[in-house]
Amino acid sequence: MEDDRREFTRFVFKNDAIQIFSDDAILFGKLNDISKGGLSFKYIPVADERLETNSINILANGKEQFNLYHINCRTIYDISFKEEAQSFLGCERRQCGINFFWLKENHNNKLELLLNYYVVKSV
Repeated sequence: MEDDRREFTRFVFKNDAIQIFSDDAILFGKLNDISKGGLSFKYIPVADERLETNSINILANGKEQFNLYHINCRTIYDISFKEEAQSFLGCERRQCGINFFWLKENHNNKLELLLNYYVVKSV
């Protein structure tokens, strides 16, 4: 049995309404899962460049508009993966895992709201 080194429980969401984007990199991604300590998401790189960012933003659409801006983060992994239709589309897909750090109190509070409102199950 493989040891799980995660400090926080990860969660998946009810729908695809949550998007990830960055101020300092050309990035727009779809959230896979999230925890109080970080998240993972899938994205299509621009000009085959890997993600290089120190801050991300989370935007959720639903009954309530939700946004969480300028979350300090560092990249834990950024790997290429294949989807079924990828060979037809011809573009690379990547999955990235990031770790949050130095969260402000308002970030922690909004992250808690996000997890309570949008989560469907833990992973």
